[in-house]
Amino acid sequence: METIIRCSSLSHYSDCPRRAAAKMFFSEISEKYGFDLTPVNTSAGAAVGTAMHKAIEAALVLRSRGLPYIDEVKKVTEASILETAREGIIWDDTTFDKATGAMQAARQAHAILDIFPELQEVSIEGEFTADLGDDFILSGHIDIRGKDNDVHTIQDFKSGVMARVNIPQYGGYSLLVRSAGQKVDLLREIYVKRVGKTKPQPAPIIKEYEPAMAENFAWAVIKKIKSEMKAFRNSGSPWVWLPNPNSMMCSEHYCPAYGTKFCKCRKKDLKNG
Repeated sequence: METIIRCSSLSHYSDCPRRAAAKMFFSEISEKYGFDLTPVNTSAGAAVGTAMHKAIEAALVLRSRGLPYIDEVKKVTEASILETAREGIIWDDTTFDKATGAMQAARQAHAILDIFPELQEVSIEGEFTADLGDDFILSGHIDIRGKDNDVHTIQDFKSGVMARVNIPQYGGYSLLVRSAGQKVDLLREIYVKRVGKTKPQPAPIIKEYEPAMAENFAWAVIKKIKSEMKAFRNSGSPWVWLPNPNSMMCSEHYCPAYGTKFCKCRKKDLKNG
């Protein structure tokens, strides 16, 4: 049985390995080992981020052909938010309904498009996989690859109320691209803040990382995931994964293990009747 490790999960693993495992290996943990994990809906931040990504992808294709893209950004963001809302979105104080989410995603997309460079040899939304051995597969969905002044770059778009550090994710992307025989010189993150609809949209923040360091970070996390998943399959004990009750994501809204037999570190709040 192949076990998929997604690059996008690598950065979350050190925050709370047990929550990360519950999300990454939900089906196996719940179906084969009988733990009562609870599916969680998409957060407002993730919904806005997904809509923003789709809009940027569509806009860059049109821009490369010399075509206008403003109307397309609006259409794509609205459609994406509606699609996610059908499955369920956990709204928050910054994004509290569908109209707000679509508006935020659109203006975030425009903020990035306004500063995004004209790359050569552009590849958009590429899927990569690599064999990690022992039936583990590394998988990644890379936003943009291209040459910026002859520098081979991987570009990733991020949004959110807070900027987070995603070095392991980008290291995973670099490993995937190089395992496919392609060159990587630079890893670049373009972050745009998600703010309330009455506030002005801040300009994007660009961070760049050296591939070798990021790959070392990613590989260390990958080895830990493989080792701990093997240990769980041998013991069936969730204690192979260290929980982090102090994590900002330790909530029934964000963790499928919260308050279940898989993780009793914190219990769901009792409702006063």
